[in-house]
Amino acid sequence: MTGTRESLVPVVILFPGAKTMKRKHLLNAILLALGCIATAVAAAPVSMDELAAALEKTEVAPKEAISLKLSRAIAPQDGRVALMIGSMDVTAFVAVEDETVRYDANRFPIDAGSHDVSLYLVDANGAWTLVSQETLVVAAAIDDGQQMPDENSNAFTTEFTPNVSLNLKSRNEILTFPTDSAPERNPATDLAGQGTININVTKKDFSFRSQFDLAGSSFRQEALRFGDLADRAPLIDLSSYLIEIGKGRFKANLGHVSFGTNRHLLSGFSSRGATVQLPIGKQNEFTIAAVNGTAVVGFGNFLGITKRRHNLLATTFAREFYKDSPGELRIELTAMSGSLLPLSNLNQGEINDAEKSLGGGVRIAGFLAKQKLRYEAGFSRSRFTNPSDPLLEQEDEIVPVRTETKNAYYAEISYDILNDIEIGGGKKLKTTGTVRFEEIAPLFRSIGAFSQADRRRLQFEITGNIGGAGFGFGNLGERDNLANIPSILKTRTRRNNFLFNIPFGSMFSQEKPSIWLPVVSYNFDLTHQYGIALPDGGLFTDPSQVPDQKSYSQNFNAQWTFGEKYGAGFTHTRSFQDNRQPGRENADLATASNTFTFSLRPIERLNLDLDFSRERQKNFETARIDRNFRLGTRGTLRLPYLKNSVLNGGLSFALAGDDLDLNDTRNGEFDLQYSYNFSFGEQKFKKLSGQFFIRYANRYGDSIDRQFLINTLTKSQAFNAGLTINLF
Repeated sequence: MTGTRESLVPVVILFPGAKTMKRKHLLNAILLALGCIATAVAAAPVSMDELAAALEKTEVAPKEAISLKLSRAIAPQDGRVALMIGSMDVTAFVAVEDETVRYDANRFPIDAGSHDVSLYLVDANGAWTLVSQETLVVAAAIDDGQQMPDENSNAFTTEFTPNVSLNLKSRNEILTFPTDSAPERNPATDLAGQGTININVTKKDFSFRSQFDLAGSSFRQEALRFGDLADRAPLIDLSSYLIEIGKGRFKANLGHVSFGTNRHLLSGFSSRGATVQLPIGKQNEFTIAAVNGTAVVGFGNFLGITKRRHNLLATTFAREFYKDSPGELRIELTAMSGSLLPLSNLNQGEINDAEKSLGGGVRIAGFLAKQKLRYEAGFSRSRFTNPSDPLLEQEDEIVPVRTETKNAYYAEISYDILNDIEIGGGKKLKTTGTVRFEEIAPLFRSIGAFSQADRRRLQFEITGNIGGAGFGFGNLGERDNLANIPSILKTRTRRNNFLFNIPFGSMFSQEKPSIWLPVVSYNFDLTHQYGIALPDGGLFTDPSQVPDQKSYSQNFNAQWTFGEKYGAGFTHTRSFQDNRQPGRENADLATASNTFTFSLRPIERLNLDLDFSRERQKNFETARIDRNFRLGTRGTLRLPYLKNSVLNGGLSFALAGDDLDLNDTRNGEFDLQYSYNFSFGEQKFKKLSGQFFIRYANRYGDSIDRQFLINTLTKSQAFNAGLTINLF
């Protein structure tokens, strides 16, 4: 590698030169040593620490908020959270703030009795991973905040809670250049709204609960089912509903339900349908589910299971082997049968094919040594059929797809190597090792869960924290073409990453943290993806077609907080994409960026933010360097003489170009908004709150392409106003 290219390769902490042998060997030696020290290492991307959660209170009142305390904040790469209370998915009413997951029980109170509270992480592929499962005890209803009613009372308690939100939005004629870029409806005024009706009836250990959510808009193209029904879509429609009947541990749900904990066969499948949970003794549970094959909204297909050959039927038998210690050893047996017609999900434009699958699976999860060691394993076998579809075949001769019966399985184990070890100064050390293995056979497919077939993956992870600082190291190995078919390309993936997070300000003194020392985080990632060899036959005819790419990336971030009025931050990011296949050695790409952020509050009512970023990208194949520059600021002012009034706005500029002077781009944005919040009434069904706003926005863009002699200039400015009213 030339000296110029070498200077662009990141060199901060474990970053090797793309083709410098000494640095390669050094990196491999460091990774090998860390791998030997770590009994287990991470899935990519590795988290700061294994995520765990626990109920802050295991006994609550019916309308009391339910909170779970997380072991750490949820990172973007973790995915999103999903919360199940019993068999009811309450994710829509969950708020995640820092290290707390909170369910607002005021909108949908939990009936009295014992309930399993299960917290999941849902990744980008839709796979659900159980984080924690605990038993929650909800006390009997309290009458107007007074004393508990007699537990032997047969009186019914009924609660009716409506909620309506209306949003009136209007914009004047948008001025644009060129004029033909204006929107079709110019000007426009629309009224949109959402409504929720909750009805709860309880009597001793019996409960009836229901919730209906409606959504509407005066603009038909914003209607819920416009993508499906076009001009026939109703302006007001049913977005979701749930009816639950419970008596003791028995639960029956109708409406929008979520079901399944088997990773590869049936995992968190959500749609409209019905589930029934039948307790068998104190340690066994039998659950039946029947749901629609895809997401459904509207008043049509109200039950969700009336569309023939477009549904999913499943049943699960679960046993807790230790009734006094839920989760210590749990076994679940699942059977599923499903079929899909070539129909798309809600507002999802794609060409679908008819599918059928039939399968079964087992899942085992538990812990030992007071949860110091945790394990989970699962096996699935699925028979998948892709029936003939004349609409897709278009009278062409198509080779029929054979029915395939394939397996998928996984296992993972986590062990707290060091658990809260005192190291002095009141600081404790904890390290956790994790090993994960997964294999999904070629052509494996199940309607109830998304799985990338023909993959074998082994992951190792070690994470830890000490005195508020966290660290992690991970390794991933993956391969495909498990059947070793000679004409199909066989690829490998190797990934190593390392990260840490250190709050220097509080590391040395918990009582008096230094405001001059930042919170620092660093992440390094090395990924190598390559083909094993040139396949025999097929479409691969030249070695240059066999991929071989090594990518390096790292991110450094530092944040300072100077009291309550000032703050600053700095982020540095570097990456290098090294192509190594024959004939593509120079098709490399290096990127580096720096971002500075500042925040200040000179007076109590005023908040100001400023950010400045600069990015440089070099393409070695074309010998071209592109640069991007951005400067932006935003401010919020709570007006001193107008109660509940807020003025906020922003201004930003962006410039982009290359060193060959082939392209230039300039963009500018300005917006200013005044908003007024109001509320009236305190009694039930007489509360009203809302917000009025008026906004001005101005956009400017100019792009010049000197290579193709194209100059594009766009301008727009508009006034928007809106009124939102909430009745509850």
